[in-house]
Amino acid sequence: MSSIRQVFPIVLSIQITVAVGITSWISFSGSERAVQKLTRQLCDNLNFRVEQQINSYFQDSVQLNQAVTTALINGTVSPNDITQVQKEIFDKSREFSTQNILFYGNERGAMVGIERQAPSSSKFLLRIRNESTAPNRPTYELSENGEQGKLVTNEVYDHRTRPWYVGAKQAGKAIWSSIFVSTTDGELTTTKATPIYSTEGVFQGVVGINISMKQIKQFMREIRPTEQWNVFLVEENGSLLASTSEEPIFQKEGNGIKRFEVSQSKDLKLRKVGLAVQEQFGGFQNLQNSQILEFESNGEKYIVSTHKLAKELQLNWSVGIIVPKSIFMQEIDDNNRVTLIIIVIMLGVNILIGLAIASWLLRPIKDLMTAAKGIEEESFNPEELTTIAARKDELGQMARVFQEMGSTIYERQQGMKSQLRKLRAEKDEAKKAAIASQMGQSNSLQLILSRARAVRNK
Repeated sequence: MSSIRQVFPIVLSIQITVAVGITSWISFSGSERAVQKLTRQLCDNLNFRVEQQINSYFQDSVQLNQAVTTALINGTVSPNDITQVQKEIFDKSREFSTQNILFYGNERGAMVGIERQAPSSSKFLLRIRNESTAPNRPTYELSENGEQGKLVTNEVYDHRTRPWYVGAKQAGKAIWSSIFVSTTDGELTTTKATPIYSTEGVFQGVVGINISMKQIKQFMREIRPTEQWNVFLVEENGSLLASTSEEPIFQKEGNGIKRFEVSQSKDLKLRKVGLAVQEQFGGFQNLQNSQILEFESNGEKYIVSTHKLAKELQLNWSVGIIVPKSIFMQEIDDNNRVTLIIIVIMLGVNILIGLAIASWLLRPIKDLMTAAKGIEEESFNPEELTTIAARKDELGQMARVFQEMGSTIYERQQGMKSQLRKLRAEKDEAKKAAIASQMGQSNSLQLILSRARAVRNK
């Protein structure tokens, strides 16, 4: 059986180690939960800001479209008088600060469109097509007073073949067009297109305003905290609309284009996101309003947060944010490393203190065991327990009992030894007396025999 001097320090060290280990695990788990909570909060906040910016951008454009549509429907402006339409569109473009091109095209082939040259600029561009310019659509500079300036470009263009015009005409109501590449900036674009009808219900033309993904990309670039954050906009079918990544999201193929899905992106992180969403949810169309997932790329972990745009926009689009987990974990990891070092040091210190305490507790027990052995070997000295006997605890009480018991046993042992020596002396005296008696009897017999022999000889 193991000695208590061996078992007690081991048990004490195990208890300290287990206690420190459990405390450390709770601390690290708490840090991980805190990071997850912080990540969700920051991602949700950024998602909200991106969504808010996009919503504002869309709503301003929709209001501008609606304002011109109202003027054409109620008869304030004649849909067939391009000059009147141009003035109306110019007034509305000046009133709103949006940079999007606002335009109207009719069935006769006439079209007019006006856009601000820059968000804070007071100069505009006029794109106009009529009988005198067809089949071309020249673009002119336009002053802040609406005066036509120099010619900028002159391109062949027929709005009646464009997706937004065809789609609105076929739908017979306001629509968001399918995504196409704009002829003005070469970027992916959608159009809020509203058909115009006469009082007799005859189709007149379409009022439209372009929503450029280039503008949305710029919003996302400005809003993200650092370049490490990658923000993207995606349709429910997984096709990319905009991304802060430098990789292209579409490529031209002859007269058409090939758009990239997220899982087909040339950006590795985007491609990983697409694959992760497909694997975990079956595609972007199955995502809930807000979703967070993780993936790994090139040995680094990333967090993805997705959020659907407001239903009021009638667009099944989602904003996504990709951020390296190390951004959130770096400080936590540093703290964890420091905490781990402190824990190891404290564990060692606690074990040493525990061993010292164990030694302090076991030393009196050892002295008591020595005293017990002394009693057994008849070498007990009560003075050896004086220090322990001075203690006020149970060990002191036990030492005092040992002193009394040891002294009593010692005195009894000494008394028994004295009695034993006395008995031995008495025994020796009796033995000597017996021997002397025997010797006296022998001498008397010899004397009698000698006298008998003497009588016979006479």
